[in-house]
Amino acid sequence: MPTFLARRAGLVAVGLGVLTGLGTMVRVGARHKLRAWPVPIAVYPATPARRVLEAGLGALQASLDSLDGAIGRGHVPEQRVAFRAARARYKRVESLLAVYGPGVASLLNGPLADETEDRPAGPLGAPAGFQVVEASLFPDGTRVGRDSLARTVRSMENAVGRFRRLTIHLDIPQAAVLDAARLEVARITSLGLAGFDAPLSGDGLVESAAALEGLRDLVRAEPRRAFWVRIDEALAAASGELATHPDFDSLDRLAFITRFANPAAWAIEAARAKLPDTLPLRRLWRRTAATIFDSAAFDAGAYAPDYALPPTTALLALGSRLFVEPRLSGPGTRACTFCHDPARAFTDGHARSALLIAGGVTPRNTPTLVNAALQPALFDDSRVGSLEAQAAAVLANPAEMGGSDELAARRLREDPSYREAFAALWRGRPDSGLTGRAVRVAIAAYVRSLVALNSRFDRAARGDTALLTASERRGFTLFMGKGHCGTCHFVPLFNGTMPPDFVTSEPEIIGVPTRPAHQGARLDPDPGRGGVDHEPAHQFAFRVPTLRNVALTAPYMHNGVFQTLEAVVDFYNRGGGSGVGARVPDQTLPGHPLHLTPEERADLIAFLGSLTDTIPPPSAVPPPLAVGRPGSGENREQASGR
Repeated sequence: MPTFLARRAGLVAVGLGVLTGLGTMVRVGARHKLRAWPVPIAVYPATPARRVLEAGLGALQASLDSLDGAIGRGHVPEQRVAFRAARARYKRVESLLAVYGPGVASLLNGPLADETEDRPAGPLGAPAGFQVVEASLFPDGTRVGRDSLARTVRSMENAVGRFRRLTIHLDIPQAAVLDAARLEVARITSLGLAGFDAPLSGDGLVESAAALEGLRDLVRAEPRRAFWVRIDEALAAASGELATHPDFDSLDRLAFITRFANPAAWAIEAARAKLPDTLPLRRLWRRTAATIFDSAAFDAGAYAPDYALPPTTALLALGSRLFVEPRLSGPGTRACTFCHDPARAFTDGHARSALLIAGGVTPRNTPTLVNAALQPALFDDSRVGSLEAQAAAVLANPAEMGGSDELAARRLREDPSYREAFAALWRGRPDSGLTGRAVRVAIAAYVRSLVALNSRFDRAARGDTALLTASERRGFTLFMGKGHCGTCHFVPLFNGTMPPDFVTSEPEIIGVPTRPAHQGARLDPDPGRGGVDHEPAHQFAFRVPTLRNVALTAPYMHNGVFQTLEAVVDFYNRGGGSGVGARVPDQTLPGHPLHLTPEERADLIAFLGSLTDTIPPPSAVPPPLAVGRPGSGENREQASGR
């Protein structure tokens, strides 16, 4: 099962209206725990949107009651019909429920957080709500007993009933409807088209059509102004396209995005521009961007800490200079470019980086820094939450830079040009001066500037579809359909940061082997996230990396085990680690074969090539250092703390 953990951070709800005593679920801390706290209760007059929500919740409650009855009668075909009807009802209220009741939405259609303060972490991607029911009713799932299944459905029905009674405390103005609609269209485009929460039933497209019809319910309840009519027409066209092309594997995803999803998003954005903005919250996906494919859709500073400086030209120039500065390392012989070579999409081309010393660290592959700013967790084990913290960790790691940020600052203070550059940038600030933190801020600012979102695929998704070949276009459909790649590498960033909020990035357990094998493989012993939080359920879990520029960043996986994309696709086609014979506890990747034909595998790899978009141009980046490479006298052991 794919990972569905905490698709809501609750941030959207702030400012939309006063929530109920259920509390808002908010992601906090490096361990990504969920905490809940109550907010004041007030009673609001019913808006048209709230009346639609209340009616939809009533229909959902009734459909869950029907599902409960079908489960009691024990006839699987009847149960599947009732299940599909109930989840379609859920999809019709998903847009507002995900905003105003994120905890309820998670209970209904995905697991709650995998860890809390009073219980240990559970298996990644453990199902809840409809996911439990789906796994019990469809092939390749994990069945539970009839009594357990009935209890699950009744708990869902009770949760809907409780939330429905509390909707008198919700204020849902028109601006909130438009914002929820914007998020839902993005959710459909990224998750629905990938079948993210319908991996066994294959109903991703049918359920996405139901979600679009739910948006139409909201839109048609509003006064009939011209912009509401235009939104309704665009949503109707998109819903009709999915309803008439329900086959999950064959729908041309690029055609749907460019001809139906984007026009719906543009109509919503045109209406939002006419209303006051009631949500001035900062998000990774900029509120000024109509679609998730817009050229300036993402704010690279969204995950930056409060002490980060604005990315001025002077700051970026200083960070670029530090990126090639060997005095940052303990021995003074290497810079960031030792591992992150701009000519290799900021990787080094090695299976595992050759570092300063052997032993004491886990051998890992060097990840690209392009688009690293667009991830809420960094390193393969997600142990830090900002680029500043990542810079500090790398500088202090004896196997990587062998120094510290404070040591680097002391050395740089001996150089008048650095003193002047730092003084100019930090003048007037209480933390002024060339300090270790200032060094981290400058390096992080430069890395934050390495955002590349203008590949041929990006431009095709904005409408210039002729930029993709027929093979690449088929490959994108495979990526989102039969290959199930889009259930972990989420469009449009193609990393593990979950749309449409882009708040969380949960690790996955795919069973990477020690060496390529078709059978009898051995699981790589690197514990991944489990080595950081020491949770048994997180052993061998790793952050989902970006696939952008993947054609340039071989070798692949955290241990560099695969030299080619062909080998990677073959690994997934066989079912990951368990599919090639490795013993993989709690593998989150389905262990059955994908049955991709040789032609389909070639199309998929062709599509991945369309994600190539390296930046910055060579003239803007100093050349990598020639010192400190393997063979220069430094230790050649291939070890990495990535």
